[in-house]
Amino acid sequence: MQRLKIFALLLIIMFTGCAVGVAFVAGGAAGIGGYKYYKGKMVVIYKAPFKKTWNATLRAFDKMNFQIVEKRHDLTKGKVVGKRIDKTPVTVTLKYLSSSETEVQIRVGTFGDKSASEAIKEEIRKQIVEG
Repeated sequence: MQRLKIFALLLIIMFTGCAVGVAFVAGGAAGIGGYKYYKGKMVVIYKAPFKKTWNATLRAFDKMNFQIVEKRHDLTKGKVVGKRIDKTPVTVTLKYLSSSETEVQIRVGTFGDKSASEAIKEEIRKQIVEG
Protein backbone atom coordinates (compact mmCIF):
# COMPACT_ATOMS: atom_id res chain seq x y z
CA MET A 1 0.00 0.00 0.00
CA GLN A 2 2.87 2.37 0.85
CA ARG A 3 4.44 1.81 -2.59
CA LEU A 4 1.14 2.57 -4.27
CA LYS A 5 0.89 5.89 -2.41
CA ILE A 6 4.44 6.84 -3.41
CA PHE A 7 3.76 5.90 -7.03
CA ALA A 8 0.55 7.98 -7.05
CA LEU A 9 2.39 10.95 -5.54
CA LEU A 10 5.12 10.70 -8.18
CA LEU A 11 2.52 10.62 -10.95
CA ILE A 12 0.80 13.70 -9.53
CA ILE A 13 4.09 15.57 -9.31
CA MET A 14 5.05 14.53 -12.81
CA PHE A 15 1.78 15.62 -14.42
CA THR A 16 1.32 18.88 -12.51
CA GLY A 17 4.63 20.39 -13.55
CA CYS A 18 5.76 20.89 -9.98
CA ALA A 19 9.41 21.93 -9.70
CA VAL A 20 10.19 18.68 -7.94
CA GLY A 21 8.68 16.79 -10.86
CA VAL A 22 11.03 18.35 -13.37
CA ALA A 23 14.21 17.54 -11.50
CA PHE A 24 16.78 15.77 -13.60
CA VAL A 25 16.05 12.11 -14.14
CA ALA A 26 19.07 9.84 -14.07
CA GLY A 27 19.94 8.75 -17.57
CA GLY A 28 19.51 5.04 -18.05
CA ALA A 29 21.56 5.03 -21.22
CA ALA A 30 25.31 5.30 -21.47
CA GLY A 31 26.54 8.83 -22.06
CA ILE A 32 23.65 10.68 -20.44
CA GLY A 33 24.09 12.31 -17.04
CA GLY A 34 20.44 13.33 -16.76
CA TYR A 35 17.55 14.88 -18.63
CA LYS A 36 14.22 16.62 -18.24
CA TYR A 37 11.38 17.76 -20.47
CA TYR A 38 9.95 21.09 -19.42
CA LYS A 39 7.92 23.75 -21.22
CA GLY A 40 8.33 22.12 -24.63
CA LYS A 41 12.06 21.64 -24.39
CA MET A 42 14.18 18.57 -23.68
CA VAL A 43 17.27 19.42 -21.63
CA VAL A 44 19.96 16.74 -21.58
CA ILE A 45 23.35 16.53 -19.88
CA TYR A 46 25.65 14.35 -21.96
CA LYS A 47 28.76 12.87 -20.38
CA ALA A 48 30.88 13.96 -23.32
CA PRO A 49 33.08 16.91 -24.27
CA PHE A 50 31.49 19.84 -26.10
CA LYS A 51 33.19 19.20 -29.47
CA LYS A 52 32.28 15.50 -29.45
CA THR A 53 28.65 16.38 -28.63
CA TRP A 54 28.61 19.03 -31.37
CA ASN A 55 29.83 16.52 -33.97
CA ALA A 56 27.36 13.90 -32.70
CA THR A 57 24.52 16.42 -33.07
CA LEU A 58 25.44 17.12 -36.69
CA ARG A 59 25.63 13.39 -37.43
CA ALA A 60 22.25 12.87 -35.70
CA PHE A 61 20.67 15.53 -37.95
CA ASP A 62 22.13 13.73 -40.95
CA LYS A 63 20.95 10.28 -39.79
CA MET A 64 17.45 11.60 -39.15
CA ASN A 65 17.32 13.34 -42.56
CA PHE A 66 16.92 16.83 -41.09
CA GLN A 67 17.82 19.74 -43.34
CA ILE A 68 20.30 22.02 -41.54
CA VAL A 69 19.29 25.65 -41.95
CA GLU A 70 21.84 27.18 -39.56
CA LYS A 71 24.78 25.95 -37.52
CA ARG A 72 27.26 27.91 -35.47
CA HIS A 73 29.40 27.42 -32.39
CA ASP A 74 32.27 28.86 -30.44
CA LEU A 75 34.25 27.33 -27.57
CA THR A 76 31.38 27.26 -25.06
CA LYS A 77 28.08 27.28 -26.92
CA GLY A 78 26.51 26.30 -30.20
CA LYS A 79 23.24 26.09 -32.07
CA VAL A 80 21.92 23.91 -34.88
CA VAL A 81 18.62 24.83 -36.51
CA GLY A 82 17.00 22.51 -38.99
CA LYS A 83 13.79 21.17 -40.45
CA ARG A 84 12.34 17.71 -40.49
CA ILE A 85 11.01 16.28 -43.75
CA ASP A 86 7.55 17.63 -42.83
CA LYS A 87 9.14 21.13 -42.42
CA THR A 88 8.72 21.11 -38.62
CA PRO A 89 11.53 23.22 -37.13
CA VAL A 90 14.12 21.59 -34.88
CA THR A 91 16.47 23.64 -32.71
CA VAL A 92 19.33 22.16 -30.72
CA THR A 93 21.47 24.39 -28.52
CA LEU A 94 24.63 23.19 -26.80
CA LYS A 95 26.43 24.62 -23.80
CA TYR A 96 29.83 23.66 -22.40
CA LEU A 97 29.53 22.64 -18.74
CA SER A 98 32.93 21.03 -18.12
CA SER A 99 35.61 19.16 -20.04
CA SER A 100 33.46 16.03 -19.80
CA GLU A 101 29.86 17.36 -19.80
CA THR A 102 27.72 19.24 -22.29
CA GLU A 103 24.18 20.53 -21.86
CA VAL A 104 21.93 20.13 -24.90
CA GLN A 105 18.49 21.68 -25.29
CA ILE A 106 16.18 20.22 -27.93
CA ARG A 107 12.98 21.86 -29.16
CA VAL A 108 10.84 20.40 -31.94
CA GLY A 109 8.17 22.65 -33.39
CA THR A 110 6.92 25.85 -31.86
CA PHE A 111 5.48 24.38 -28.67
CA GLY A 112 7.63 21.26 -28.39
CA ASP A 113 7.13 17.59 -29.13
CA LYS A 114 8.25 15.27 -26.35
CA SER A 115 8.43 12.04 -28.35
CA ALA A 116 10.33 13.67 -31.21
CA SER A 117 12.72 15.28 -28.70
CA GLU A 118 13.28 11.87 -27.09
CA ALA A 119 14.16 10.40 -30.48
CA ILE A 120 16.68 13.17 -31.17
CA LYS A 121 18.14 12.82 -27.66
CA GLU A 122 18.66 9.12 -28.25
CA GLU A 123 20.19 9.59 -31.71
CA ILE A 124 22.68 12.13 -30.35
CA ARG A 125 23.56 9.65 -27.58
CA LYS A 126 24.12 6.90 -30.16
CA GLN A 127 26.35 9.17 -32.20
CA ILE A 128 28.40 10.09 -29.11
CA VAL A 129 28.92 6.41 -28.28
CA GLU A 130 29.72 5.44 -31.89
CA GLY A 131 31.70 8.59 -32.70
